[in-house]
Amino acid sequence: MKLVYFNGRGLAEISRILLAIGEEEYEDFRYPLKIIDWSKHQMEKEEFEKDKADGKLVSSLNKVPYLEVDGHVIPQSKSIERYLARKYGLMGENAIEGVRIDSLCECIRDFKDAYQQVRKADDKEQAVNEWFTKTLVEKLSLLENLVDGVGYSVGGKLSLSDVVIFSFITQFFDNKEASMNATLATPKIRSIVEKVMAVPQVISWLEKRPVTGF
Repeated sequence: MKLVYFNGRGLAEISRILLAIGEEEYEDFRYPLKIIDWSKHQMEKEEFEKDKADGKLVSSLNKVPYLEVDGHVIPQSKSIERYLARKYGLMGENAIEGVRIDSLCECIRDFKDAYQQVRKADDKEQAVNEWFTKTLVEKLSLLENLVDGVGYSVGGKLSLSDVVIFSFITQFFDNKEASMNATLATPKIRSIVEKVMAVPQVISWLEKRPVTGF
């Protein structure tokens, strides 16, 4: 396998965590990326732009991340995540568990989209503070109703939705203390985060992964 992305966590990091859980040997290919102005999305990515111009990325619609498996190119980060989750037995024991896992992941995607709008607010400081102290708490309280109460979000074992919830709370936000504090009123969500945090392969990956700007 070859996972292709920029030298950052971003849209590829959940897949990297899944690959770590699956103890997969793979090529973690990272295009160099120089951030000039993050707020304006101004970046320098010469090697990526050259490969795009040379037609080397057409199989992924000129985008990354993509996963190459036995000569097949799989674009789209969520498709990659679902493929890896199925490969490593992280999509539940039956179709109902699978769709519940998938729906939880989509809920988290909605939460992320909502936060991106918060970051664009005129009074960003106030909006972000309200997000962590009120909005996120409310969203997690709603999500609490959708997860099982046995330490995992769906069923009795680790699944993709556990990894996605863990990544959202501990990896997505700059203020990780505030996002973790938002789980204080949702013990089932917090338990899920702590379960994934204790997985040996996850611990090992977080310790050894490259330090990047995003």
